[in-house]
Amino acid sequence: FIVLDEADRMLDMGFEPQIRQIVQGPESDMPTKELRQTLMYSATFPRDIQQLAREFLKREHFFLQVGRVGSTTESITQDVREVDDADKRTELINVLTEHQNEFM
Repeated sequence: FIVLDEADRMLDMGFEPQIRQIVQGPESDMPTKELRQTLMYSATFPRDIQQLAREFLKREHFFLQVGRVGSTTESITQDVREVDDADKRTELINVLTEHQNEFM
């Protein structure tokens, strides 16, 4: 599998050749896109970049969006917490427990 965060920015800023090298290059041990799980995350994903991203995705892929693509949404909030590395897991469990009735 491969996971790309801010995938639209990577593709938009010209990192397509490097991504191709990772997934298709002669030294790549990645499975083909039809056998590979590819996750691309982005808060915005313009249509032209979505078209480019499809080259790395299975033919039958899912596109999940919250709100309108390319704009902000009020249904997402950020909660920034400063946590020591050793306490991250415990803090994550605390946050999930605290908000467990809010998830779908």
